[in-house]
Amino acid sequence: MRTDTAGPQFDPARFVHTPFGWYALTREPSDLGPFPTKSQASNALVDHIRLHKGLNRRNPEDRYSGFTVHDPENCAKNNCGRCAEALAFAGFQAIA
Repeated sequence: MRTDTAGPQFDPARFVHTPFGWYALTREPSDLGPFPTKSQASNALVDHIRLHKGLNRRNPEDRYSGFTVHDPENCAKNNCGRCAEALAFAGFQAIA
């Protein structure tokens, strides 16, 4: 019997930290967040995956390449962690 309570390990690229909080990135139309902590974002992602398990089929060609360019002006998501990250970065650039 296992006695550890560690949750699943996710690719760090699934999480985005912005001044608004932590986002967990999903394949659905909305990312999860913002959350005050990465732990809360991770817990929300666990729940999200349990809810959607078996509903979405992965395309083998949809592999993360390690580099993502995001276009907030053409993003189709209604709550996007990458858009929040871009907005925060644009604000940083404006004051720099």
